[in-house]
Amino acid sequence: MENNLEKLQYKFAKSRMKEIKAFYIMLTGCILLSPYLIFINLKVNPEFNWFWFPLLGFGISILGYAFYLFTGKNWEKKKIKQLMEKESRNSKLL
Repeated sequence: MENNLEKLQYKFAKSRMKEIKAFYIMLTGCILLSPYLIFINLKVNPEFNWFWFPLLGFGISILGYAFYLFTGKNWEKKKIKQLMEKESRNSKLL
């Protein structure tokens, strides 16, 4: 049983690490793309600053994903613990 628990914890940690890595890749991409968009806007059409629209979209998506990743994932941990405890109790009864 302990080996299965360790495998489950490793699997959860690995998937969590992939999600955090994806967040940092997305954040880096937005940081690198933003100056490029500003440069294009100011070079082509300096009268209208349209670069604010994609920057606002980047910001909203990054904040939403950060909220989901760093605060919204707690319910999954609690549910996994609850299911593991239930399974442990059921195996003891048999």
